[in-house]
Amino acid sequence: MDGDRGKPLDIMPTITSRLTRLTPGSLPTVQVLQNFLASFFPVKAKDVDFVYHVPRAGRFPSAVESVSHIVFSITPTEGVYKALDDRNARQPPVAFLHRPFGLDRRRVRRGSTVLSCHVGFDEVLTVGWNTVLAARLGVDVEQSICVQGYKGDPDRRIGIIGQVRSSAPTLVDLIRKEFGSIEGAFNVDNGEDASDVLCIMNAFHPEEVDRVMASAYAQKWITESDDGSRILYLTGQPREAGLTAALSKGVKVVCVGHRVCEEWGIRYLATRTRHEFPLLQVEEVYEDEPPRPLPAKKPTELQEKT
Repeated sequence: MDGDRGKPLDIMPTITSRLTRLTPGSLPTVQVLQNFLASFFPVKAKDVDFVYHVPRAGRFPSAVESVSHIVFSITPTEGVYKALDDRNARQPPVAFLHRPFGLDRRRVRRGSTVLSCHVGFDEVLTVGWNTVLAARLGVDVEQSICVQGYKGDPDRRIGIIGQVRSSAPTLVDLIRKEFGSIEGAFNVDNGEDASDVLCIMNAFHPEEVDRVMASAYAQKWITESDDGSRILYLTGQPREAGLTAALSKGVKVVCVGHRVCEEWGIRYLATRTRHEFPLLQVEEVYEDEPPRPLPAKKPTELQEKT
């Protein structure tokens, strides 16, 4: 993957040890931890800065300091600020946020670094080009198809399509186990036929449904170009137009919800980090971010006169 920070998720175990090179009983530095997490994501020109917040200059040599505590969350919440204020940690904790946009930098403990990835995270750790999730759900990843190109970005990977070995009801159970819950399942409750093809997609519009159908037909995974009865479409947020298009072609659909699929990615990162750095305290925070106040409206000319 040209321009990627790291390698595809399915070969990560072969490169993480080369990135860290820790001696037994040691903790990672901020730089080592940063390199480890960055290796999961592709570089995207319009993504947020991976090092989203750095300590005030001259306060701490953050890149070479060891880290004893890291906090993972989707967004900055009260729980995140509280965790970053851990006074028992040897050094100020590090945080990783998927959507950091509401971060109140004044509330981040001095010396703490905040890492972030938004677009790249959506691409490979939610319901898009997520090879780990696909493999767990029984997809033959080596023979899978990448759905690429979205919103004017021809290189953006938004999905994976591949053959599976599980029947539709079993597949739905596996999906529920992976995500903990399902927001909606459509056209799968009768369980009459097995699903031979699974597509994991980060977009759900009629255009994406057509692309999935065309790809499956081109691979001869389905025998008729307009018969999607052997396909299960896994995505995040339900979209009325996409759902109507999918069901009209007989496609089975499972929507897990927007936030739920992001939580999957946070759990995965936290689990991999615990495995790589056994002495590191890894904390996960799952809270809804409080709504941001709307900017005050400027008074109209009439209001100014009254």
